[in-house]
Parts: sequence; structure tokens; C-alpha cells
Amino acid sequence: MKHLIVGPDGHGVTEYALQLARATGADVIREEAFTDRELPDEAVHVAFTDHLFGAGPAEAADLLLSRVGRRPLSVSFHDVPQPEEGHDRYERRAVAYRRLHEHAAISATNSDHEARFFGATRVIRLPVPAIDAPFAPEPGTVGVLGFIYPGKGHEELIRALQGSGRRLRFLGSVSPGHEAWARELAAHAEITGWLTDDELAQEMGRIEVPVCAHRHFSASGSLMTWLGAGRNVLATDSDYTREIDAWLPGRITRVAGGAWRGAVEAFEPQGTAPPADGGAEGAQEWEDAWRSAGLL
Repeated sequence: MKHLIVGPDGHGVTEYALQLARATGADVIREEAFTDRELPDEAVHVAFTDHLFGAGPAEAADLLLSRVGRRPLSVSFHDVPQPEEGHDRYERRAVAYRRLHEHAAISATNSDHEARFFGATRVIRLPVPAIDAPFAPEPGTVGVLGFIYPGKGHEELIRALQGSGRRLRFLGSVSPGHEAWARELAAHAEITGWLTDDELAQEMGRIEVPVCAHRHFSASGSLMTWLGAGRNVLATDSDYTREIDAWLPGRITRVAGGAWRGAVEAFEPQGTAPPADGGAEGAQEWEDAWRSAGLL
């Protein structure tokens, strides 16, 4: 089975796909942008989020299914549609994701919350990466991790913390197409730009209050990265964060109703032992699933 991995280096879904391929020893077909090149005549595994595969959800599904053809398809679904996205966007994306789910020989989501979208499918959680980050928080710093694009709560944090004296630091680069929007953020917060793994670990260690303020959680590599660095995190209260809180109790402080200022002021930074790395366990779950479907 070949792993078709699409997307830029540093993208959360791409990095997850590369990590899974390394853990399972899979052969990889690597593309920065999706192409129509002929695939080998064998099963194909993809980590799918629609914006990496086409200009819109329907096109993304059409192009992938056309390219795969009669080959057995395995799909790890990411950014699964949620009604909170708005009715029109949700419906467009929902049709595409369900088409792929029906076509796939095997598929999985990263959370129970996402699996409910499909009615029933297996769940293989995002791994908690082992990150060697120092614990050297700088007083007053509040940090958000990962690619910078609307919907991750950057504006809400700026508004909530205005006048508090807190220093907002956004650790990551701006997603293409959102540069003008990000320039407005930069008037109120520091944007680091792209960071190497070592640089990211160092910058994470400098943050006093780690935050995941996504408006609509489904699964979050950013949250797993904070946890893998041994940090407790403020995170938006949601079905997903309640699920992770039950799985890894005591690691997340859930924030409801946009009450970020009070949560930040009450937060006590801690450096703790990170949870056990789940990469090997998740890889084994995928291999077991592929064998059960006759793909290995």
C-alpha cells in the first residue's frame, strides 16, 4: 500500500501523515500540491482535508476518487465538517466527506466527536508527540500554536486581553490567502513566522499561558503538541475538549463563553511530564485495520 501525502511541510495534516508513514514504514508518494499523476496499481492511503485536494470540497472528492480509480482506498479524515461552520459551507463539505467515506475500503477519524458525523466509523486518536521543550515561561506571555488562519480564536484573544498588559505571541506562519487579515493581528500580537522543530520547542517553553482558542474543535494537532511538551493548556470548551479531558484528565482547563481574560488571569503555568507518546499505538491501530481489510 502506498501513502499519498499531499500538502506543504508544516501543515498539521501533512505532518500527521508523514509521522504515520514513518511509524508504519510505508512507501510514500509526496506532493506539495495534489496532481493527476498515475498511481501504482495498489491500495492507497490518504490523510484527507478537502482544501489540500481541490479548490472546493466537491472538486477535492472528484479529483481524489478519479485518481484512485478502482484501487482500494484508505482515508484518515481530518477537519470533519461541523454545523457551526455555517449551513452552506457545512452542506458542501458534508457531501464530499460522505462520498469518500462510502467509497473507502477503510477509514477513521481522530475523535469520537468526528466519528459521529459519519454515524459510525473507527476512531484512531491523534498521537501526542514527544517534544523536548524547556519550561522557561516569560511572565505575561500568552501563546497560540500552529498555522494562523481565521477560526482559531486569535481575534477573540486580542479583544479579551486588550489592556491587560499581556503579550500575545502567535507561534507559526500565516496560511496562504490570509496575509492581509494577519497584518491586522500583527498590530496587537507578535507573529513568529515559520519555525523549525527545535525553534518551536524553544518558543513553546517561553510561553506562560498556552491557549487553544479554536471556535469549532474537531481534533487538534496544536493541542496535542502543547500536551506533548508537558504543558497544561487553556482550551475552548467543546465536545472535543471534553473528550480529550476525559482521556487525559488534568491536562486541559476548558474555557466556556469566551471568558478568556479571567481564565488567563487565573492560570498557573506548570511544567509536567508529557503523556505517553501515542504515535506507536496509533500506528499499530492503523496496521491492524489495514490487515483486517486485506490492504496489507
